[in-house]
Amino acid sequence: MNTTVVYLMISLSATFLGIFLVFYAYCKYRYSYWKKKGVAYLEPSFPFGNIGDALLQRKSVGLQFQDIYNKLAGHELGGAFSFIRPILIVREPEMIKNIVVKDFVHFHDHGTYFDEENDPLSAHLFMLTGYKWKNLRTKLTPTFTSGKIKTMFQILVDCGNELKKHVDQSAANGETLEVKDILAKFSTDVIATFAFGVQCNCLKNPDAEFRKWGRKIFETNMKTGVRDLAMFVAPALASIIKIPFVPRDVTQYFKKMVKETVEYRENNSVKRNDFIQLLIQMKKEGTVYMNKKLDDTLKADSLNDAGLTMNEIAAQAFVFFAAGFETSSTTMSFCLYELAMNQDVQERVQEEIDAALRKHEDKITYEAIQEMEYLDNVITETLRKYPPVPFLTRECTKKYKIPGTDVAIEKGTLVIIPVIGLHMDEKYYPDSEKFDPNRFSEKLKNKRPQFTYLPFGEGPRICIGMRFGLLQTKVGLVSLLSKYSFHVSNKTSMPLKLDKKSFITSAVGGMWLKITKRI
Repeated sequence: MNTTVVYLMISLSATFLGIFLVFYAYCKYRYSYWKKKGVAYLEPSFPFGNIGDALLQRKSVGLQFQDIYNKLAGHELGGAFSFIRPILIVREPEMIKNIVVKDFVHFHDHGTYFDEENDPLSAHLFMLTGYKWKNLRTKLTPTFTSGKIKTMFQILVDCGNELKKHVDQSAANGETLEVKDILAKFSTDVIATFAFGVQCNCLKNPDAEFRKWGRKIFETNMKTGVRDLAMFVAPALASIIKIPFVPRDVTQYFKKMVKETVEYRENNSVKRNDFIQLLIQMKKEGTVYMNKKLDDTLKADSLNDAGLTMNEIAAQAFVFFAAGFETSSTTMSFCLYELAMNQDVQERVQEEIDAALRKHEDKITYEAIQEMEYLDNVITETLRKYPPVPFLTRECTKKYKIPGTDVAIEKGTLVIIPVIGLHMDEKYYPDSEKFDPNRFSEKLKNKRPQFTYLPFGEGPRICIGMRFGLLQTKVGLVSLLSKYSFHVSNKTSMPLKLDKKSFITSAVGGMWLKITKRI
């Protein structure tokens, strides 16, 4: 090796070492951010800050933030770091209320990354910011009223009937089934019909194309886990390296499907009571009108609002599918697991279901579902123990002084509300590991502070599809529990292990339960 090469290698090494030392010094300087503000904080580790376990997939991101929540016990709020980005962890219910409701004008964005041009399906209601979010939310809100959802109730019942047919023989034989996969097929059938007008019959055909693409959205591995975390806690990094939130082939499939559906309906004057029809109306007119007498006024107010583009329609249909089928199927599977583990609770909810259906000629009706108060408590308790989205994010959009403190946080600061931390806090939910639907009786609910139960978020950015998701979950559970009972078996994982790679709360290895016909 000649002298020139050796000199070059030494020079490069010295340069890299110098860059590293400068970067390290800068990180250490950034890590003093919360100390200078006088805020309690967790000591960060170079280079990941306080999210190393989640990035390295030693813990799920939800459990990472639950751990931070617990370590900050005794403080109403505290500081942490995502790499070198300061994160404010909010623990106290009144402060949570200020951020998500009272002072929403300072925190109207989720602080997530989206790329409308290169990753069009990422530009959906959940990701959008500022005026774009507000405008779209205003347009979409009328599509999720109780009245609109009620007109689509029969879709849920029909899919529930197919669900019963699918498991009937297995129940007769007392077989052990992987219920998460079955419920995912049910949810896919519901959402495909409701959102896209597609009859995919996943319960009859497990290899249906729509089911294949649905699975691909939620494939979990090291790459997707880091990608999902980066979208929320390091959006600047995601922006620089152009990480696509939606895989390219998934984007192409959903865009093509939506385009073909919209064009077919427009060219053939086909109308249906489903989500895609409402989006088509918004494409043409800019909004959905709920009351014909108010049409002229509403139209006058929306004259300056352009209708939805085809990409915007595809993005909203996509997020409705992605959010709706995964969260509902995991909630139903966790619920059945807890009912199998707590047979007294299962028997009580079945008695309520039987009584309500008898009043309605043994039919699952919208009114019968509304009468099932204990079922509602059972699902609420399931969402407490297993919130699908285990933490909420908000980004400070203009400087904000935290009420009752001398602390001011700057624009761009990420705020994390650890939902799973609140839900498992013994202060609000004694014996929090126990599955107890009675926690949500009116008497006990009224004793707890508000904003300690947040599975759907809260405030203006509360989940727009909450009513539909809960109704879908109830119809699926009533369809099954009215005819069948569920039990643990030697294949049931006890205790459950949560998937460390998944952004959504989900169990490793599926959910295996024994199913039997009720006598």
